[in-house]
Amino acid sequence: MNQDNNTTNLIFGIRPVQEALREGKSIDKIFIQNNLRGPHTDELMEDLGNSDVPVMKVPSQKLNRLTRKNHQGVIAMISPVQFHPVEEISQG
Repeated sequence: MNQDNNTTNLIFGIRPVQEALREGKSIDKIFIQNNLRGPHTDELMEDLGNSDVPVMKVPSQKLNRLTRKNHQGVIAMISPVQFHPVEEISQG
């Protein structure tokens, strides 16, 4: 992926990704740096355990290819379209 391409579909940094999860944003997948450790990371992992978002542990080089910004070891790919369960749509 080109570093300048689709950057509007990326959220990077532990807290911004955590907020996106808590707000219910449609996240396609989350990349987390292999050796990322710390209390904020533990909190994020706990939030991810309560979600069905796919998580991929990757080397920092992968994250650096996705963005040159300060990603803090975490990048989320946001869906450009908000998805809803079929049950919600058919009830409305």
